[in-house]
Amino acid sequence: MWGKKMKRLLLAVLAVCILFSGCGVIHDSQGASQQVPASELDLNGIDMLGSTKKAAVYFLNGANGTLTADPRTLRVQQDTNPAEAAIKALLDGPSNNTLTPVAPEGMSLDSIEFSNGVANIYIGYDGMPMESASKYTMELAIANTVSDLLGATAVNIFYNGLREGFDRYPSAPLKKQTGTVTEAYNNARAKYVPAEPVGTENGAGPAQTPITDSEAPIEATVKQNTISTVLYFVSASGDYILPEVRDISYTTAATDDDYKAYVKTILNELKVQPLNTTTMESPIKSNASLIRDPEKIDNGDGTFDIALYFDMLPAGVSYTVPNQIQPSYAAMVYSITGFLPYVRAVRFYVDDTPVMQLNGAMAATRRSDLGGYIGSSAPLYLQYTGSGLLIEVSRSMEQGKIWSALERARAILKGPQLGDGGNVSTVQFEGMTEEDILAVDVYNDTAYVNLSDNFKEACKNHTAQDEMLLVYSIVNTVTAMDGINKVQFLVEGAQTDTLGGHLCISDPFLRNYGIIKNGS
Repeated sequence: MWGKKMKRLLLAVLAVCILFSGCGVIHDSQGASQQVPASELDLNGIDMLGSTKKAAVYFLNGANGTLTADPRTLRVQQDTNPAEAAIKALLDGPSNNTLTPVAPEGMSLDSIEFSNGVANIYIGYDGMPMESASKYTMELAIANTVSDLLGATAVNIFYNGLREGFDRYPSAPLKKQTGTVTEAYNNARAKYVPAEPVGTENGAGPAQTPITDSEAPIEATVKQNTISTVLYFVSASGDYILPEVRDISYTTAATDDDYKAYVKTILNELKVQPLNTTTMESPIKSNASLIRDPEKIDNGDGTFDIALYFDMLPAGVSYTVPNQIQPSYAAMVYSITGFLPYVRAVRFYVDDTPVMQLNGAMAATRRSDLGGYIGSSAPLYLQYTGSGLLIEVSRSMEQGKIWSALERARAILKGPQLGDGGNVSTVQFEGMTEEDILAVDVYNDTAYVNLSDNFKEACKNHTAQDEMLLVYSIVNTVTAMDGINKVQFLVEGAQTDTLGGHLCISDPFLRNYGIIKNGS
């Protein structure tokens, strides 16, 4: 306990020394007010921005049947998820002959979504179908790679936009595994595939999906199976959807009608409040109900749609602005298409009337239509009200912006938002706008934050404490991003001595832990 108190005291003393000495703790060869050389800030355009990242890319070790890390140093472009480079390296194959490739030729990465520990990996592939065990091996390799790099605790793989499950059966998201691939595969088969698959004789032959049409009647055997499921809820701001992994008990009969039980169970779970009610809420009204069982619509290409018939508009009760109703439908679509194999889209009806959703369209809503609604949480640092400290808040942002240092810095100037909590105050000064942060360029471990003249002008006539809070809110927010250790401030592309006359900004800043409330 004494050690923690002493550490905080030293950090606080250091912060005070920096404040009143008017100089930074890191010195470089650049002088104040000098234009930063083009050779350092604009090498050859956007392709040169970013940093290097060490990553463990997993492949099959044929000698012992396990997945083994192939260490790589990857070039990560600015504003991109580092897992993109790692998955592309995985699809290309191992760097040495001791490991076995896990992906077939012609497979490519379309995109990655990462939010609240859940990673959705979208793969493009038009080649020959993979054998079941080989496919599972590749998926585990992807899960291990993404888990190590991003800290993901749940990984779902989609092929050409569709979840395929385990041998066409609904299955839980993948987690990192350390045993043999064969053992993991056999365990998964025992959990998800019925002992006597639908459409086979005496259990022989390949497993078939339990949610396709069948001409012969099947004797139902009621079974309960608990499966980890990714559910999506609406962010407190009403702008995005965020995931939560929940263990759900499904009661099925290993028949073609199982999809009805799966869908109804998922919808009922979505009515239950999420674990984190501060940042998320249910997408469905508690009194909205289905007037009949979900309907499966065959698309004739191996995929199908799910039609839902409600007794009222199901969108959550808190949404009064029309465009904020759409995330409610997005949460339902993401939850259903992320669990049931080969679901292309979800159709919504009130009684028998189609519900207008996206841009007034009544067409079936596909997962690919909703990518702009999937959000992620980023730590921002704003003022803890009535103190000289910063407090970390979790801010929901669009998936495409979460990896951008510029977007995170600009989010600070939006001020406190719904879901940030009641003890949060703004750090920006009157006259500042988001556009006054002109750019944030990342080179190796340093982020160059380029401010406008208007930003600097707005800093005048404020106290030293106010200026320090503003500067370190940006520094601590940007350095919370993986791989960024320092922040160099510029004004209109040039280094300068100070903003408001108190804190020297001519040198790079390190993260300041001593100014964060409770060391969070």
